[in-house]
Amino acid sequence: MAGNTISNDYTTDKIYKHSGFTTTITLSFASPSTIGGGLSWDGTNVLSSDVSSDKIYKHSGFTTTISDSFSSPSGSHHSTAWDGTNIFSVDSTTDKIYKHTGFSSTITSSIACPAIDIYGLAWDGTNVLSSNYGTKIYQHSGFTTTISDSFSSVSSGTNGIGWDGANVLSTDELSAKIYQHSGFSSTITTSIAGPGNDPFGVTDDSWSGAAASGPANLKTYNTNAKANIKSINTNLIANVKTLNTNI
Repeated sequence: MAGNTISNDYTTDKIYKHSGFTTTITLSFASPSTIGGGLSWDGTNVLSSDVSSDKIYKHSGFTTTISDSFSSPSGSHHSTAWDGTNIFSVDSTTDKIYKHTGFSSTITSSIACPAIDIYGLAWDGTNVLSSNYGTKIYQHSGFTTTISDSFSSVSSGTNGIGWDGANVLSTDELSAKIYQHSGFSSTITTSIAGPGNDPFGVTDDSWSGAAASGPANLKTYNTNAKANIKSINTNLIANVKTLNTNI
């Protein structure tokens, strides 16, 4: 279930926490630099990116305090995403999407962008989502260049994208609005006015990307549970046989 939308605006240079998906702002603070890009949430902390400084920042919770930061892989960084363990970043100069090791500058892997001017980045629990400015939003197959689905952006001013655990969120600087889509589709469920005239990053504080590891962990748990039950049954049968023999 969606929680509270987190957005930013590169004109006001602020990061905002909304009350649910509404225009009501419960908290806000100044961005760490002058052109805030895409946002993500690691379950505890805001992760922000800045086009001007070409840096990726980890905030302490939802505050201006920066607990960690590193330089982006190239000179035109626009957005971030979090998969529950690792951060992703995108650069419109190299036209690449990067997978980092944890929250660090170390690059584990990279893939070519599906188009030029990829500004938006998100993670849906299984797949990277990306968007190029004002044209299309893409669903990749995992972290690969293979595109499993795509749809046209709301307008020619679409900047960033996010994921709330069930739906794509997108921002548009022409309408100054934030849109909630129906799942991964062009259908708009609802929209709100952004807190400023130029919304860019958007995410949700109920979504940390960690759901991606859920099915794998559950599978491991079930496998271990079955093994334990089998072992208990084997031991129980052996004990009964021993008891019958003694009798």
